[in-house]
Amino acid sequence: MKEDDTSISQKKIDELIREQKYAALIQLISKRDPSRLKQYNSLKIKNQIFRLNQDVAVCANNNDVYSGKLIKIYCIKDQNNQYVPVIQVQWYYTKQDLNLDKKLMKCISIKELFFSTHVEFLAANKLQCPIEVMTFDQYTQLEYEEETKFFSRAAIDLKTMEPMPTVGEWPKSCVCRMPQNPDIQMIQCETCGEWFHLDCVNIKPEEAEQIEHYKCPGCQ
Repeated sequence: MKEDDTSISQKKIDELIREQKYAALIQLISKRDPSRLKQYNSLKIKNQIFRLNQDVAVCANNNDVYSGKLIKIYCIKDQNNQYVPVIQVQWYYTKQDLNLDKKLMKCISIKELFFSTHVEFLAANKLQCPIEVMTFDQYTQLEYEEETKFFSRAAIDLKTMEPMPTVGEWPKSCVCRMPQNPDIQMIQCETCGEWFHLDCVNIKPEEAEQIEHYKCPGCQ
């Protein structure tokens, strides 16, 4: 008896799952048997609720943990009536991915993320935890650093691996006229409100702790 053209063998489904080819699996089921594919707005993994468009930490196929935005949640029913949850993530890139010279790289924080157009399908159990991607201003107002809090002030051009907008277009401060990096200690002038790198105004970190009212060279 000839197999129905629309049927998909369990062997093929198992093969695609084993090889972690979730994009091919979803494409195949969408074309051949779309009734077995459903989309959802949220899912529960490891006793945590994840929702569409939420920023998340994800264990990728190479087992390293990355940051991304959860943009699709699928559930596939196989021929054994077992449900296979699959997610689609749009990745953030980090400082280590950028193609910048050393001077500009000093402006980039280890907690800074760059949104990309790179998307990937993964098993839903790769989700680790929700994260929060804040604006630069929001992040610099935090009283203390938190592992799941990040910030973003640019996307990334995957052709050049440079930020968009470029670092040269970011707001600048200090006498060096470079963008701020929250990882580097700065001091604020009480008169003009401008922020200055300690090195740029010849102040040692231990000295900065003792200064209650700082006036920059231009305001003295």
